[in-house]
Amino acid sequence: MFAADRLILATALALLCPWAAQAASLCDRAVLPFRAMVAALKTEPGAQVLRDNGSVIEIEDPKRFIIWTLYKAHGDQPDAYICRRVVQEDGQVKIWMSAECVGRTLNCDGLIGRLLLEQNRATAPLRQ
Repeated sequence: MFAADRLILATALALLCPWAAQAASLCDRAVLPFRAMVAALKTEPGAQVLRDNGSVIEIEDPKRFIIWTLYKAHGDQPDAYICRRVVQEDGQVKIWMSAECVGRTLNCDGLIGRLLLEQNRATAPLRQ
């Protein structure tokens, strides 16, 4: 294969697969568009849907000790995913939390902040 052929092939791949160059991961899983992400998480053995109101879906993955919270894009807000994984570290049980937005991420930080504040308020009685 000539150098020019390799360049053409690489350019074609880059144009045809833009998601490959920017593939993000969250809790060791590729971040996908909302419907694909929900479908993939639901196929995990033992996965349970804890809440589904159409715009917010929570899925528990008990084998990996993960709870996923997925928010469907609405208005100027992008799809947003929060992953909470329970781990044991230095003899202590900890929760690692990470978040990712999909698509237009301009409002991602504000959205994740509001979602976490809402969840903290909802779980405050459990912490007392």
